Amino acid sequence: MGRLSRGAAGVALAAACLAVPTTLAPQANATIAPTLSVAMTGLTLGANSVASVGCGQTAQATVRRPDGTPVDRGVVEFTSRLPGLGGNIVGTVPVSNGTASILWIPDIAGQHVVSAVYYDGLPDYQPAAGYTNVTALNLGGFCV
Repeated sequence: MGRLSRGAAGVALAAACLAVPTTLAPQANATIAPTLSVAMTGLTLGANSVASVGCGQTAQATVRRPDGTPVDRGVVEFTSRLPGLGGNIVGTVPVSNGTASILWIPDIAGQHVVSAVYYDGLPDYQPAAGYTNVTALNLGGFCV
C-alpha cells in the first residue's frame, strides 16, 4: 500500500518537472528606461548659464518615460561639484508630474557641474542621470 503504479509515478514526476521551471523562472517585469534632462532657471541666471555666487537658482530635472509621458513617482537627488574639487549634495526631492526642482546657491566661483540622478527603488524603472554646467562669478554679493 502507498505505492504508485509506474504510470502514475511517471505522471507525477512529469508534473513536478514541469512545475519547477515556472516557479524558478525570473519575473518577466519589463524595465523602463526613463530619460532625464537638467536645466537651470532663475531671475539672476544670465545668458550661457552664468550665475552669481550667493544668488539662488532653481535646478530642475525633467523625467520622462520612453514614450514621452511624464514619470509620476520616485525621487531625484541633486548634487553640485567643481571639476578637480569635491562636491556636495544639494538635496533629494520627489518627482511630480515628471519634474523635480530644488533651490541651488553657488557658494564659490567656478565652473559647476549640477547633476541629477533619478531612482524609484522599484524594479520596473531604471535609474537615470543628467547634468548641466553653470559658471558662477563672484560679483561681491550682487545678484544680477
